[in-house]
Amino acid sequence: MIFIGLIFTGILVGLLSTFFGVGGGILIVPTLYSLLEFLPPQVVIATSLTLIFFNSSRNTYNFIKAGVKPKYSYLAPIAISMLIGVIIGGKLTLLMDSKTIKLIFSLFVFLIALKTIFNRKPALNESEWSPELNTRNVLLGILTGLTGGLISGMTGLGGGAILVPLFIFILQIPFKLLSVNSNACMVVGTFTGMLTYLIQPTPTFVFNYKFLEMGQFGYVNFSIVLALFIGSSISSKIGVNWTQKVSPKLANKLFSVLLLIISIKTFVSSQFY
Repeated sequence: MIFIGLIFTGILVGLLSTFFGVGGGILIVPTLYSLLEFLPPQVVIATSLTLIFFNSSRNTYNFIKAGVKPKYSYLAPIAISMLIGVIIGGKLTLLMDSKTIKLIFSLFVFLIALKTIFNRKPALNESEWSPELNTRNVLLGILTGLTGGLISGMTGLGGGAILVPLFIFILQIPFKLLSVNSNACMVVGTFTGMLTYLIQPTPTFVFNYKFLEMGQFGYVNFSIVLALFIGSSISSKIGVNWTQKVSPKLANKLFSVLLLIISIKTFVSSQFY
């Protein structure tokens, strides 16, 4: 039943990661906290980042195949600084207790939800977006990448939940180009995060399921990654199609509601951990 539950979660993750460009950690992390309460938060975070790496790689490929390409030169400083932020965030997480990690996760998700709800800035059309690689944009990109990477390494979000609002509010990337550019950045950031946790000694804790015990390497549980990836592979292309059809206004509303629900649920669960 746990394996089936993880596959179903993966299906939702596949839709979220392509439609909103958030990587899926926003759903993976609270789901694993609920379904597998015996897992240390560091294992949840490491497993989430690993799944997001595979998801983001596949999603980026699907977008390119559909004719939607990332702006590589514009993304380079964002991706590189995100890589640095993930390493720092991952190291900090290894020093924190479980309750603190959950509180940080719920706080950031809640703030993102509020920012999304109260955003009144009109979205640009993709044909109007032609970013210049000047000093201002490079510095904004570095700040965006560092912020996304730091929170990614500390919470397991993958960085997308942070990158997407920053892409909208600071970099003003159009909605239909958000997901492909966010996913491309997350490939770099989450790969670094995955390695940071993978090279750590395998933690000692009681597994309730044999198939989970077999997949534990370092802080990453590849059994969970496999189940989630199977589910996300089913729905990934559907999300790619939806990004081209749904209006940005409706997408933002759906995104903010999802974030509020998850942040409140995670905060409440942290009080009883």
